[in-house]
Amino acid sequence: MATVIAVCAGEDRQKPKNALEAARFVEGMGIAGDGHFGMGDRQVSLLRSEDVALAEAEAGFPFPPGSLAENLVVRGLPTELAPGSLLRIGTEVVLEVVEKGKKPGEPHSYDYRGWCLLPTVGYFLKVSAGGVVSPGDAVVLEEKAS
Repeated sequence: MATVIAVCAGEDRQKPKNALEAARFVEGMGIAGDGHFGMGDRQVSLLRSEDVALAEAEAGFPFPPGSLAENLVVRGLPTELAPGSLLRIGTEVVLEVVEKGKKPGEPHSYDYRGWCLLPTVGYFLKVSAGGVVSPGDAVVLEEKAS
């Protein structure tokens, strides 16, 4: 089973996000208090902890939670998440995978010490059911039916 390692938010889209003890996810909007709240379908960004660990090994320094502008760090998810798949977090929250990475040529406005993972290995999700998410919450993947 997958697990939430960190949940992060930040009002300024040009700065790292802050690791939180808990965050409120609002259906159709995103994370309360985050700079992407209410901005289209890419409401929540996610990095797999396994991808962060690989980048840390290559970079030679750690990436603190939120430093890569991610909202969620999750351990135990497969490498590929199909658009339309659902992530059920805890007892309330449901996130739908919108897309992996960013479109070619789409700018990414933030990097951490020259590193930027969201455009290539990050996922963007929309909030289908809201609630509170905290580190340690279980994450269940429901893959999109073919």
